[in-house]
Amino acid sequence: MWIPHCLISPTLPPLRYYEGVATGRNPTRLPILEETDEELPSWTETHSATRQFVSYSNSSCLSQVTQYSKDLGSDVIYLDVAGMPFIVLNSLKACNDLLEKRSNIYSNRFHMTMGYELVDGCRFLAMQPYDTEWREGKRLVTQHLNAPSHQTPILECITEFVRKSLLPNLLNTPEDFFNHIRNGVGGSIISLAYGLPVKRVNDPWMALAEEGLTCITSAVLPGKWVVDIFPFLKHLPEWFPGAGFQKWAKEGRELITRLFNEPFEASKKLIANGTAKPSFLSQSLEEMATNDPKMERLIENTGGMFIAGGADTSPNLPYLHATLKECLRWRPIVPGGFPHMTTEDDEYNGYFIPKGSIVTGNTWAVFYDEECFPEPMKFDPTRFLTPDGRLRTDKDVPDPDFDATFGFGRRKYPGMDFGPASYWLSAASLIACFNITPEVGETGEPVPPKFEYLGKEVVLHPEPFKCRITPRSPEVAALIRAGYDENSEYI
Repeated sequence: MWIPHCLISPTLPPLRYYEGVATGRNPTRLPILEETDEELPSWTETHSATRQFVSYSNSSCLSQVTQYSKDLGSDVIYLDVAGMPFIVLNSLKACNDLLEKRSNIYSNRFHMTMGYELVDGCRFLAMQPYDTEWREGKRLVTQHLNAPSHQTPILECITEFVRKSLLPNLLNTPEDFFNHIRNGVGGSIISLAYGLPVKRVNDPWMALAEEGLTCITSAVLPGKWVVDIFPFLKHLPEWFPGAGFQKWAKEGRELITRLFNEPFEASKKLIANGTAKPSFLSQSLEEMATNDPKMERLIENTGGMFIAGGADTSPNLPYLHATLKECLRWRPIVPGGFPHMTTEDDEYNGYFIPKGSIVTGNTWAVFYDEECFPEPMKFDPTRFLTPDGRLRTDKDVPDPDFDATFGFGRRKYPGMDFGPASYWLSAASLIACFNITPEVGETGEPVPPKFEYLGKEVVLHPEPFKCRITPRSPEVAALIRAGYDENSEYI
């Protein structure tokens, strides 16, 4: 609950968009002064549009911002979001020029009172400020995921969860495929991070992870919480009228604390008993060989980063690989990007970008660029294939496996190879073992799923839909059953 908008809306500046070339420098605002002739929206319309855009996952609003970019002839769009300079980069070139090539000044995160203070979200590596602790945390994760000696164990872990969790669960209760996919793929991440045993069905660690992620993605939405606009409200007691957000924040902080502390402590007990599987946590503690409480907290917080976030994929199934690329392009995981913040004044193509500006790469615009992807609304895996059916290796178009999907610059997800490995192995196994067809209606005719993507927060995901999943043959079903112990509830 937050203070009614009618009490504060008169004090908030509207969202506006501008295009033009700077003719001077003003340290307090962007000198992009030529407003469009289009009539500015009302406060209600503006606030709705702002909320939709900064929620990252509203495709219609992102399409509108992308269209603004085209209409204005500029891939840099400036929005005034409740007094905050919010700069949207609508091309891969602009994203690379600023977030990649100038990452030394574009890698900070902007401070959000709700997300960072009240629910303690700064424990997530992805949300920490660009400082020494963040650099050390990223080094630990990168070292663990990218070391050649760790690649085989990572692939083996993913394969084990596909064989012992995903495939058997789909065979036994195919109608619950959404939960099976989450439990199988997410369980492998928990195992890699902490070495904890994971249940085949309804794992409590997975439930905790999903609750925690739902909480933090809601907490960091710009424009959602009035306390982010007026930080002094954080001092209001929970009982004060309009301060109901304090109760939500308290519950969220307790949940985030559990998310980081409980698996960490459980893993430490297994390590002490000598029964822990190899994991990021066990190897980090062993390699650090220190009792420094600061370093232990760093490792604890970095372990949670795995939950927040996937190695080489096979070139032998090019159409499958192209299909997975097209899935990432057609419906990007985080279509609005994850905001960066500048630590110094900068200038780009005549635009003055002041220190403290919020800058985000519009992933939707990158992957819906008609020059790179003709008919972008159409799902077409052949975009990523050569005429002779091979996987494209040229750099003429953005590659969803590497470009934009997992972020930009120094803030790019360090475990980005884990994602493609995980979904490639899962998809290849599903196709090899199961027939996946539309549900049949009352008349016996196939009912194609609508595939609606209505993510409410940061991450875009498909709404639940129905389909039929059946084993390809009795022999395949027998092979799946032989691959796991049905009497054990753990993988």
